[in-house]
Amino acid sequence: MKAKICCITLTLLILAATMTFSYITPKTDASPTPEYSFVNPDPASWPGSWTAGPPRYTGTSDFIFYSNETDVDDTFFMNVTVTDAERMKGWGIGVVFDHTKLSYNGSRRPPDHVFKPVQDLGWTIIAPSVTIESINSTHSIMKWGCTYIMGEEEWTFNGTGTLCQIRFRIIKEVSETRPKVVSWFVFDPEWTALYQHPTGTIIPLLGIGYYQYLYPIVPKIAHLTFEPERVVDVSLVPTSSFNISLKVFNATDLYSWETKIYYESQILNATNAFEGDFLKSAGTTVFAFDILRDYNTTHGQISISCHLVGADNGAFGNGELAKITFEVLDFGDTPIIIADDNLHDSSGLPITHTKGSGYFSNILIAKLSIDPPEVIDPSLVPGTNFTINVTITDIENMKMLIFNLTYTREVLLELQVTIPSVQGQMPTKKITIDDESGYIWVNLTYPNPITTYTPATVATITFHVEATGVSPINLTDTYIEDPTRKPIAHEVYHGIFIGLIRDVAVVGIEVYPKVAYTGWLVYVNVTVRNKGNLTETFNVLGKYDGNIFNQRTVTDLAPNTETTVMLVWSTKTVPPCHNYTISAEAEAVPYEINLLDNTLTDGSVKIKLMGDINGDGRVDMGDMNTVITGFGAYPGHPRWSLDADLDQNGRITMGDVILVVMNFGKTC
Repeated sequence: MKAKICCITLTLLILAATMTFSYITPKTDASPTPEYSFVNPDPASWPGSWTAGPPRYTGTSDFIFYSNETDVDDTFFMNVTVTDAERMKGWGIGVVFDHTKLSYNGSRRPPDHVFKPVQDLGWTIIAPSVTIESINSTHSIMKWGCTYIMGEEEWTFNGTGTLCQIRFRIIKEVSETRPKVVSWFVFDPEWTALYQHPTGTIIPLLGIGYYQYLYPIVPKIAHLTFEPERVVDVSLVPTSSFNISLKVFNATDLYSWETKIYYESQILNATNAFEGDFLKSAGTTVFAFDILRDYNTTHGQISISCHLVGADNGAFGNGELAKITFEVLDFGDTPIIIADDNLHDSSGLPITHTKGSGYFSNILIAKLSIDPPEVIDPSLVPGTNFTINVTITDIENMKMLIFNLTYTREVLLELQVTIPSVQGQMPTKKITIDDESGYIWVNLTYPNPITTYTPATVATITFHVEATGVSPINLTDTYIEDPTRKPIAHEVYHGIFIGLIRDVAVVGIEVYPKVAYTGWLVYVNVTVRNKGNLTETFNVLGKYDGNIFNQRTVTDLAPNTETTVMLVWSTKTVPPCHNYTISAEAEAVPYEINLLDNTLTDGSVKIKLMGDINGDGRVDMGDMNTVITGFGAYPGHPRWSLDADLDQNGRITMGDVILVVMNFGKTC
């Protein structure tokens, strides 16, 4: 029996996302088929049993929670309802759920259950104990049912009502790297039925419930590139091969990706591709590639794609997507271009990203470089010193070298220039240093030609840090020649100095709702970024018309990262009938120079009189008519109006009508 249940349940789970099941006993009349459903109810209908965050989409089969409102071990419950019942005298259910994500935490018949009239008559209710059985390593089934002993006067239930309420506890946590838990509730038709009087059993239409637990995340901008981005190697002669990796950085919930890669087909040919470890770290994947060596007259193409199967979440962070093997066909160079690239998250939404490109050459090209190319050190405060080198590599027969090294005078000051020997040779030299303009001009001539395929230092410069900030260290006006005075082609690689940078900024504001009544809470999500290179702790202020309404402290925000804080504005004390401008400010940190991005303004919020549904500045019969028309509606209902839900409980009730009555006649 258990094997049969397992088979049925797994089939249901596979199909649950795409269809609703219909299991019915053949009927001989045109009466509607009853349906069992999972319903997101009013938490107050089972007092104390709903400890999770506020329910969304009440009256539907969706149960969606957020970790900033709901913790692991919190509980929620669902109503199991019947629609279009006829002559019902008993019911049975088998509810399948994922016990790795939720645990069963109790059930009951609510005060208004379908057999309450029988109970009031004093008839005997018969209900077995709830049974919980494990089906497999991930799923369990909850089995229950109810009937009654009928008295002399016959009575059966007809219509729509609640069979029972089932409570679950959240047990699988979410995090920044696993931000989503998804599960389905399904009825097992072998244990689910409607029993009629005097006889008859119907397998009703069986609805599906959807559960989701989410960790709110702020997506980062991903970057797609090759590693290495440049393959320059004279040993890669025709018929040899090499590999490059396609990598992603700062990925957020990457679930699928695809790209095409182009290269000059006279120089290279892609021969194979292998999946990297990054996406498969999140689950089972499908990887595919296709090579078109003669994509057109000049270029070859390799198309690669990969996607996860059955995983709740995608992959996060940095890693290798694929490794590509190229065969070298000829001498020369070619760009390796990423095109038609698409990244998607677990919801199927596109992921914003940037991309790099690659380059291959097996022709020797000299390189003049700053080493190290980046000097990034917050400890290099004003008054400290550091040293960089100018190096030459992959050079043959160099006789003369000229370069002009420039820097930002307001940030750096040259202290010393040293010219070392290269391969035992000291050059004759001409050096001009201009501290006011910020440049060092160097002319070197060697006694004998220099040939080196590894980096050789031709100059060492010591700088004094004058002020906080950033300074490019660029090589300009470069010239290299051989003994015959013929210029030697070369590439130039610049450098940069980044000392102490303190810069916090507000980069985004989201406000909800945009229109509110006096006394409502307005939620302002403020995204701040640390643009500096020190970990920062600072205050974030929320303001309306320049007045502070709330503040939060951001603690230990790492360099080049963002976080979002929620600021709540209580509108009890602000005058209605006014549009208030919303802004946020990241309070400046010590030594912060750029203050232009510390404040951001994002539109306005209109505050209305309580009860002024149509926003015309008075509470009158027009507003009364609107709330009465919407009475009983809820989100998704054709008569639903968000503006008429004055008490913000997700439905339009007598409470909303009373609020209009209490404020009737008020004007701005």
